[in-house]
Amino acid sequence: MPLISAQDLRSHVPAVNDGIIATAGVIEGFIAAGAATDALIAAALAATVAGAVSFGGFKYGEAAAERDAELAVVQEETRDLARSPEAELEELAVHYEARGIDPALAREVARQVSARDALTAQLESVHGIRELMPANAPLLAGITGAMAFMLGAFLPITVVTLVPPESRAVATAVAVMVSLMLTAILTARLGRASLGRTVLRSVLVGVLTLLLSVIAGSFLPDPDGVISAATRF
Repeated sequence: MPLISAQDLRSHVPAVNDGIIATAGVIEGFIAAGAATDALIAAALAATVAGAVSFGGFKYGEAAAERDAELAVVQEETRDLARSPEAELEELAVHYEARGIDPALAREVARQVSARDALTAQLESVHGIRELMPANAPLLAGITGAMAFMLGAFLPITVVTLVPPESRAVATAVAVMVSLMLTAILTARLGRASLGRTVLRSVLVGVLTLLLSVIAGSFLPDPDGVISAATRF
């Protein structure tokens, strides 16, 4: 059994892309503003931390809401089965009929699966819930989302750290474009989507983000002075 499924891997690609684009955008903006290395690294790290916490919180809230919805369905179905099992049996039979099963056979199937486990039959057939989300799933979703964001942010930060100042803007842009193309290819392969359109969308978002960041950074007033003043508080 694989440690991580293709679906899980694909779900983390957007977080990696966000980490790449958001952090690279901050870096390109500060480069355009003429920031020194210390200010550049400080801004990139701040963007990474803030982005990771924000994205992780979003994934946690999303998963928690989904689990709450599942639990609400379980509670509702449990009450309905206790109050009116025959009505629930009829609902299940109608569901099978709607899927093209003969009415008599649909009722027999509904009767047999309900005799085994009526609640599970309702959850799987009517609501599409085959397995309840574990209690720790929202927390794990938040942690893995934050880690995926930081993984993406690591790329532009590494480039800025290793490349000479005069080459940072171009090197960061090239690294971002290449990495976005690779993640887009991975997404397309995992999701069986159009490779060309997926890559084009991803690269265009990256180009637009970096371009706007450079434009905004060119209007920043002395970023080194602003950061130096902020560290005194």
